[in-house]
Amino acid sequence: MNTADLLSLITFFAFIICGIVYLVMVIIIGRTRMKEVDKYYYGFNVDNDSIFYQLVRFPIYANIFASRWYARLVGHLDMYEHFDKKFKRPFLLASMFVLLGLFLLLSGLFIDKYYL
Repeated sequence: MNTADLLSLITFFAFIICGIVYLVMVIIIGRTRMKEVDKYYYGFNVDNDSIFYQLVRFPIYANIFASRWYARLVGHLDMYEHFDKKFKRPFLLASMFVLLGLFLLLSGLFIDKYYL
């Protein structure tokens, strides 16, 4: 096994680990903190709270919590200011795992395509 194969394999497994960590974080955040955000955003508790529905809502909330400018752009500045930084931190950390996983996937594909 040469170096390019090994690097490609390592980046693929790191991508899988990032994806698993992201899914676990979404499940944990969805059962705890996302309910509070839903209560503030919709005004009531969301009854249909499946993992697929959480995966759809999670990037929306993470983008709003990531930047004051973006929150003002989409009209949710009040939601950005309502929650403190400690509350927003897990949303942002899970988003960073998605970006890291995407970078690892693309770098693994690049290594596989051009160095093998």
